[in-house]
Amino acid sequence: MPRPVTMKTIAAQAGVTQATVSMSLANNPRIPAATRARIRTMAERLGYRPNPYVSALMRSRRQGRPRQDHPVLALVNGLDSEHGWRETASLTVRQMREGAIARAEQLGYRTEEFWLHRDGMSAARFSAMLHHRGIQGLLLGPLPAGAPPPGLAWEQFSAVRLGVPLPSLTITSVCNDHFFSSLQVARECHRRGYERPGLLLLRQHRQHFHARWDGGLLAGRHLMPRFRLTKTLLLEDWAHLAPVMAWLKKEKPDVIVTPAHDVLLDHLAKVGRRVPRDLGFASLALPERPHSCSGIWQNGRLLGATAIDAIVGQLERNERGLPEQTRVIMVEGVWNEGRTLRAPESELA
Repeated sequence: MPRPVTMKTIAAQAGVTQATVSMSLANNPRIPAATRARIRTMAERLGYRPNPYVSALMRSRRQGRPRQDHPVLALVNGLDSEHGWRETASLTVRQMREGAIARAEQLGYRTEEFWLHRDGMSAARFSAMLHHRGIQGLLLGPLPAGAPPPGLAWEQFSAVRLGVPLPSLTITSVCNDHFFSSLQVARECHRRGYERPGLLLLRQHRQHFHARWDGGLLAGRHLMPRFRLTKTLLLEDWAHLAPVMAWLKKEKPDVIVTPAHDVLLDHLAKVGRRVPRDLGFASLALPERPHSCSGIWQNGRLLGATAIDAIVGQLERNERGLPEQTRVIMVEGVWNEGRTLRAPESELA
């Protein structure tokens, strides 16, 4: 069996020290770019692979440092108020923040939250403030619907966004797999004998999520027999539900698919529609599991933790700035049985 290629092997071949090899493979800027490129090329040619146990040991040693020495990751709140992220009405979005904080602590980092719009700060000043504090890892939290991405000095940071990809910014993004969530709902509805699902969204949802919720149901139509979609109802907001009854009478869906389970279930009860006896109901975005409503649990804490893992990976590889192409890490949702759909047909036989 051939002996494994080590940093010592590479150092001997390249005529440099093991420390130079180690820093080059870590993409440390203290080593000239040409040297780093030469060492990485040689390591690849020789078949070098880092030892995951050594990496884990080094991370463990870093976590053993005193608390004040832990590096800081910035949680950037881009919403309209200073505490908008922690106080948002969306429990899932709050859980993303909580999951990010918990995972950072597990990996030996501290988190500090920064409001993007504090004191009318410009993007340049905001970037300089983080840079002067020695912060290199940045998690971009939720932004207001339709807001442009901040023009930060991205080249200074290892950055990840929590949320769907932004067309004008090639930042690595972590989000729920909205298409697959919708397809999961379609399959569960079909398994229970529903044939006419009706998708009910806010108008901004279609734009913000790039019609991925629409796409999952459309895929279900092609993959499952007798599965026919009704016309989607797009509302301006959840405060004005008058169009819902007219839509139900005209389109006659046998199951509603929507992210707004709380508001719409209350409304259906008020107008005398019994769920699931008269009408099935499935949510695309449940905040917790178990839940009385049937549908998809997105697991906000896992999304936040996954984003931190991505930032730490960039930091350990000394990767700064935006990639040439957007990288998207999608986390599948989990089905929650609930009580708002009838039992599967196989269980009724």
